[in-house]
Amino acid sequence: MKGPKYLISIITVLIAVIGVSALTGCKAGEPEEVYADTTYPLTITDQLGRSVTIKSEPQKIISLAPSNTEIVYALGLQSRLVGVTTYCNYPEAAKDKPKVGGFSTVNVELITSAKPDLIIAANIHAGKVIPQLEGLDFTVVAVSPNNIDEVMQAMELVGKVSNVNATTGPLVKALRDRIDIVVNKTATLSQSQLTKTFYIVWHDPLQTIGATSFIHSLIGAAGGLNISGDIEEKYPKVSLETVIGYNPQAIIAQIGMGSGEDGPLIYAQTEPLLAGVDARSNGQIYGVISDVVGRPGPRVVDALEQLAKMLHPELFS
Repeated sequence: MKGPKYLISIITVLIAVIGVSALTGCKAGEPEEVYADTTYPLTITDQLGRSVTIKSEPQKIISLAPSNTEIVYALGLQSRLVGVTTYCNYPEAAKDKPKVGGFSTVNVELITSAKPDLIIAANIHAGKVIPQLEGLDFTVVAVSPNNIDEVMQAMELVGKVSNVNATTGPLVKALRDRIDIVVNKTATLSQSQLTKTFYIVWHDPLQTIGATSFIHSLIGAAGGLNISGDIEEKYPKVSLETVIGYNPQAIIAQIGMGSGEDGPLIYAQTEPLLAGVDARSNGQIYGVISDVVGRPGPRVVDALEQLAKMLHPELFS
């Protein structure tokens, strides 16, 4: 017969098992998900449809877009980051990274001196920059998300080519879970319950977002109906008369961009000709930070949650 010390030991083990299961989110006996290491050489198709071969695990990475830089930091790859653009301002530590030019004005000489083994580009670089860099024998992977799901795919792609799958997998899953919480609620709305939304990129001249804009997909997922969604152009100019004719129920103004950064919001709040639209009379005029809403990176989920609360406070208290 085994004594009290044996029983205490058994109880201690059981408590430990239950504690670990609670921390990992796994039930006792449920296997944890295992993320395999990347095998090199690796050939992938990037988000511009290009076939790219990565010869070995990248140790020196350059980001050519602010959203790409945010992805790199989210995946814990910042120690490998040897170059960013002058517009890469988030997280704060990104400001201290070496600069290799602007978003569209890439300095090839600075890139060459950094000797990167992976350059993460964007669709703006497709015509000239990417061919130029590949002509210098650099490995370039382009990420070009057009909607929320493609942002998650972009993160998975960067994680795979950089061999940080064990970090990427749980992070993307957590972000997808948050997205699902929003989308599962807005999916229950009928067409008539969608909030007619006017998004102001700039006010002078009046500029909004069209169907091919990334922000258009955000508004849709948040339960909004972009009144300029029938325009293919990303950032079309529209007349004030057209906006008034649509009578938007909500106006979202982009702020934090350049000089007069709160100009679009002030315009939405004070323009006399907008006094009669539902958004003004219902008090549904909001400002959103351009860097959060406009960058197809990890903070896109923050933007989605923020927009959903603005457009449907009855669903998201």
